[in-house]
Amino acid sequence: MGLLQQQSLPQRLFEAISADIRAGVFPVGSQLPVEAGLCERYGVSRTVLRETVARLKADGLVDTQQGRGTFVLARAVEPSFRLSTPNSGDAQAIVDLAELRLGVEGEAAALAARRRTSAHLAQLKKCLERMERAVRDGTSGSDADLEFHRTIAEATGNDHYRMFMDYLQKFYSSAIDTARSRSARAPGLSQKVQQEHQAVYDAIAANDSGAAERAIKRHIRAAAKRMTDM
Repeated sequence: MGLLQQQSLPQRLFEAISADIRAGVFPVGSQLPVEAGLCERYGVSRTVLRETVARLKADGLVDTQQGRGTFVLARAVEPSFRLSTPNSGDAQAIVDLAELRLGVEGEAAALAARRRTSAHLAQLKKCLERMERAVRDGTSGSDADLEFHRTIAEATGNDHYRMFMDYLQKFYSSAIDTARSRSARAPGLSQKVQQEHQAVYDAIAANDSGAAERAIKRHIRAAAKRMTDM
């Protein structure tokens, strides 16, 4: 079972890595081992690890630099801005979070359409292909879904968007996983979700900021409706 018990794996992993950072196992300024190494060290899956790294980033313990890796930061003063973790069954909490995402991700998509590089576009395409395979296989595809949105934030060229998206994603990652799993069992629904992501990609690829903003807002509204209709 590895270093961690099966119960509450993301929380236990967060505490374990935080403790190792405090103990100097991973010194400030050092680069964390690659995903495979961390998964082997702590005995967890990549999904659990990615959720935990997102929380570590949100809490200011680490930062991920595209193409370089994840680095340990000095622990800063506790941030004054925090969100309460919503109950996945709380429809109003889902709607409230969707409204926040509309503003943040809508502008991020518009900026990404103007500033994206060929590397960003290639990464978005890979995410689409992974989600398409998940549709064909009848599986979740939530990792690729989250990576798609994270890549859009990176494509803005503004680190504040990337860091804020990392912070937000820990609040809706489990909801996305649940929604996609259920969509996979509903005929035609996974294909609809895929079309929404494709529309966002197409607009960003075409450098059409207005279309990108509209497409991602349509997707977020539709995703929130799917979750509240569960």
